[in-house]
Amino acid sequence: MKETLEEMQQAAFQIIAHAGDARSHYVEAMRLARGRDFEGAKSAMASGDKAYNQIHKVHVSFIQREATGEMLPFSLLLAHAEDQMLSSETIKIMASEFLALCTELLPVKIDEHSK
Repeated sequence: MKETLEEMQQAAFQIIAHAGDARSHYVEAMRLARGRDFEGAKSAMASGDKAYNQIHKVHVSFIQREATGEMLPFSLLLAHAEDQMLSSETIKIMASEFLALCTELLPVKIDEHSK
């Protein structure tokens, strides 16, 4: 059981780290969209999605193990990691909607050098 607890704690730290990366990319996407850099915003969203997918892989592995009947120990650290995962997902949704809104309402930024 000790090995499983250590394994869960290590996985929790991975989730927390990837959640921070994803969140940073999604916030950057909103900043870029606000500045009318829509291609940069889409790229930041893609980077955020890549980090978020890493969270999902780690999290699903524990859900699958529990679903097969394996008893996994409770970890407050994992609960915190799941909270970070969910906040990243919320920011992802908001960033996606913000990008769509900005794309619809703001004119494309014209590069000063291309004039």
